[in-house]
Amino acid sequence: MTLYLRLKIKDMLTNPEQIGWGIGFIEFWVLMWIFIFSPAAGETLWKVYVIKTNITIAYSFLGLLSMSSVAIGLSYSLFYTSRAARYITKFTKVSTLRFIVEDFLGSLLAILIFALTIFLSVIGFSYAKFRILALPENPLGVIVDLVMAGVALYWLAYLIALVVIVSERTRALTMTSYIPLIFGFIAYSQLWVDLGNLAYIIPLCSLPALLTYHGIGVYPPTGAYLLWLAGDKPLPAINLRLAAISVFMRIIIFITLSLILLRKSRGVPMEEIRL
Repeated sequence: MTLYLRLKIKDMLTNPEQIGWGIGFIEFWVLMWIFIFSPAAGETLWKVYVIKTNITIAYSFLGLLSMSSVAIGLSYSLFYTSRAARYITKFTKVSTLRFIVEDFLGSLLAILIFALTIFLSVIGFSYAKFRILALPENPLGVIVDLVMAGVALYWLAYLIALVVIVSERTRALTMTSYIPLIFGFIAYSQLWVDLGNLAYIIPLCSLPALLTYHGIGVYPPTGAYLLWLAGDKPLPAINLRLAAISVFMRIIIFITLSLILLRKSRGVPMEEIRL
């Protein structure tokens, strides 16, 4: 682990704004969800199942919202890093490829730590209230989903920063950096709204379904999760294969567009990225 990688992780995990938006702001909604809006606990197997499903939905949506909040600061970080990259790779022993890889790994690790903090807090607070330990049915699947979410958000943030650089609209950074959080709130709206097939098209909207499936082990709907949880009428189930393909396609699109814009920027030229 190089000094840059350590500093990258430290900067993201100790940044007051990142902590405030990625943890503090989301923890408020964790407490509201668990102690205000959640149904009362019960002793029957069905009520226990409903509580576990409610907790799974909570950490799926709030965890994704936390990651989206962190991506705002990541857009700023990538914007300023892109300008310094040429000098770092020219006057230090860090190669261009290693610089990009370590920036990606450091950012991804920090995003995952923020998300896991929200996950553990939801599980912990729910246990304190309900005395029900709602651990994921498939922890490995949940981790894979979070990694995919982190990768997608990193490259989305990178794409946003490069668009600002290439278009030379630096004043637009503040406005455009909120795009990941906007997508996060659109995904969050699926708690009440059934987006139908749009869930496969809009970035991040397929991720709550994957997290819910691996968390509780049942096929979630295409939207209106709270109605699905509380109602007695079945809702259309989401196609998990299409949901996973949607996430992979978004990652590929974000990476491809980022590499195209990277070539047009004045940061790190593509010809310097060699194995």
